[in-house]
Amino acid sequence: MSTRTPFGDKIREAYLESAEFFAKLVDGVDIDAWENHALGQWTLRDLAGHTYRSINTVVGYSEKPAPQVDVESTTQWIVNVRQNMDPDRVAEMGRSAGLEIMDNPQMMVRGFLNMARERVNELDDDFILATPQGGMRLVDYLQLRTMELVIHGGDFARALGVEATPPASGTQVTLQVLTGVAVAEGRGPDLANALTGRTALPIGYNLLI
Repeated sequence: MSTRTPFGDKIREAYLESAEFFAKLVDGVDIDAWENHALGQWTLRDLAGHTYRSINTVVGYSEKPAPQVDVESTTQWIVNVRQNMDPDRVAEMGRSAGLEIMDNPQMMVRGFLNMARERVNELDDDFILATPQGGMRLVDYLQLRTMELVIHGGDFARALGVEATPPASGTQVTLQVLTGVAVAEGRGPDLANALTGRTALPIGYNLLI
């Protein structure tokens, strides 16, 4: 019996629209620009590789379902990773993913996006993906990756020096995810006050991994 819901279909739409937003940016990169600086330690190729993982992992982690749900929400995933984050390892994973797509970034991103589109439209909301942190429902994992595509898609656009607006659907999911992290970490009031013009956010306020 299928467990697809209207909510799940909205998440699928947000994810796929955000992935298309990123793919179009990748399509526009000149072949000589890939080694240009993009973000932190990353070149454009590294950043593209890191962001591309929000597409290819949906395909890879769904190859075989996990036996149980270990990560109950997108918030739990992010909080867990933030508590155990190694910035150097994150940077290296981005570089490794950049090497994976090195020969033809546009083809790799588009190819995996086509596979991801087919996969998310085949699977039920509650299909349990086998992720490095344990089993996680598809509908939760897609919210996590939608946020990554929106945030890093924006990073990518700025590095290219182009104006690009992420889809409203993806932006809404991103804000919901980050708000959940703020509340879980006890920093929700700072965010609420800033969003309503009461106070500025503290210096260094950051909810992303």
